[in-house]
Amino acid sequence: MSALVDRAIESAGLSDLLAVPRDGRLSADLASRLARADLLALGALADRIRQEEVGDEVRVYTGEVSIERLTGLVLISAGEGEATGLDLLRKVAAARVIGPRAVNVRVDWTGCGLELAQVTLGFGANELCGRIANKRGLPLAPGELSGVGKKSRRELADRAKRAELAGFIHRAGRVPVFIGAEGAREGSDGREPTQESA
Repeated sequence: MSALVDRAIESAGLSDLLAVPRDGRLSADLASRLARADLLALGALADRIRQEEVGDEVRVYTGEVSIERLTGLVLISAGEGEATGLDLLRKVAAARVIGPRAVNVRVDWTGCGLELAQVTLGFGANELCGRIANKRGLPLAPGELSGVGKKSRRELADRAKRAELAGFIHRAGRVPVFIGAEGAREGSDGREPTQESA
C-alpha cells in the first residue's frame, strides 16, 4: 500500500485496528468508530487486511452452493433494509475489519448488482456469488446466445457473462477463480481449467 493510504488510515484514527486481535465480536465502542469512520479510509483498512490475510484471489460462485459450505464465511447481500450502496460498502468493510482472521467475505451480486459487487472487492470482499442471468434478471436458457463485442459475434450467453465477471475482477486488480456447484475450480468459460489456467 502507498504512504498516502497509510496516512488516510492513520488520520481517520483506524491504524490501531491493524494490530487488534479479531474474534468476530463487535464492542459498542468499535461499532461506533466504524460507523463514524471515513468510508474510504475504512475501505482502505479493510482492503489491507484482506490482502494480508487472504490475498488477491476472488472466488466466484455462480451456481447453487449448499449451506454446509458456508462455514468460516460472512455472506453479505443487499437486503430490503439496505439504504444505499454506501451502507453496503461500510457493512463489507466492517465485516473484514471485525471478522475472524482470514474470514471469507462473500457478496451476493443478485441483490446489489455486478457493478456494486465489483466495488466491494476494494472494501475487503474476497468472494462473489449470484446467479448468472440476462439483463432482465431471468435465468439463461441452456445454449442461449448473446451478441458480444463491436461486431456482435454470437457466443454462449453463460460464457459471455463469465467473461464479463472475470473482467470486472481483473479491473479491480484481483485474480478470478470460478467455483462450480460441486466446489471444484472451473475456468471462466464454465469448464474445468486446463493445466495452464489452473
